[in-house]
Amino acid sequence: MSQIESLTDFLTENMPPRAMHQFVSEIQDATLPPAAKALGLGQRRLGIFRYNAALSWGRFPFRECPPALVYALLYAWIEQYRNPLYDEMRLGAPDVDIEFDDEMTGSLSIVIELADEVTVIEDPEGPIPIGNKRYRLANPDIWTAKRGWMYAAGSTGAPLGDVP
Repeated sequence: MSQIESLTDFLTENMPPRAMHQFVSEIQDATLPPAAKALGLGQRRLGIFRYNAALSWGRFPFRECPPALVYALLYAWIEQYRNPLYDEMRLGAPDVDIEFDDEMTGSLSIVIELADEVTVIEDPEGPIPIGNKRYRLANPDIWTAKRGWMYAAGSTGAPLGDVP
């Protein structure tokens, strides 16, 4: 799932339904910087899809739902669900534009910079030729060791991680 899909789902699940009536989530100002990296297990990152996620509410009911709720949910999503690229690329802080009208609603827009990896995995039937191999798009599998032993100069290793 892309970062914009994750953020959109998170807001939709946690905002009051009335506040989401004229909600739009879209990608703006996208770039594709190359950033090749071997990920192991036959996987490769070819580059990064970097973009602005534009979240907007045409008639945000600010008298019923404080805009601070949206800000708090955005911070909660960043804390819990941002991918490693958010920190690695030092993506910018969200920009907010809010206009209150004399009625019960106003326009609210938030732009946050996000990035997703463009990753492939070897597949003989894949549609992407690179060198003498074929690949398909993939969501990378990252395996992390939770325990192990480290050997340096001696023959007895030192434990790493949780050791029973």
